[in-house]
Amino acid sequence: MSLLRRSKREQQPGADREDPVVRQYRYLLRTAPADALEAIHQEALAVIPATDRGTVLRTIQEQLVAGLRLDADDVPALSRLLVLGERRSPGSLLRHCDPAVLGRLADAALVSEAAFGLLTGYAAWDGAEPEPAEAQWEAIDHHEKWHDARLNPGATWNHAVGGGGAFGAGGGDASGGF
Repeated sequence: MSLLRRSKREQQPGADREDPVVRQYRYLLRTAPADALEAIHQEALAVIPATDRGTVLRTIQEQLVAGLRLDADDVPALSRLLVLGERRSPGSLLRHCDPAVLGRLADAALVSEAAFGLLTGYAAWDGAEPEPAEAQWEAIDHHEKWHDARLNPGATWNHAVGGGGAFGAGGGDASGGF
């Protein structure tokens, strides 16, 4: 065994014991777009037994405190809630759902038509969990300099964005166009 493989296994305790179907499902949950995941889960939840859908619903209700009025037969709403819950709190369903039910859900999701072509990067995936959703958005500017300029009346646009002049200084022509 190479040192590289050994170090990956040491970083991933228990990775050898994870069910391969559940691991592929976890990859799908982490990498597929939300609309594709919703379609995948609509197909998967429609084919698993109603008792398994009930177990998935109860897990979502307990972990996310959401969907309390939802019925297990409302597959579109259940799939939407499942996807939103996994995006908000990655791994919550995987950690708390009954392993047998999770295996059947994962199997149904992976063979769904909507999942076709979404496992292309799986072979290179190291199994690492993504950063929490809050940390992913911290580095994005979201036009905060513009927002700061609006909140601070004494600031000018150019000061807010690192310039030195007043609003409209430079960058435009005499007609006001850019």
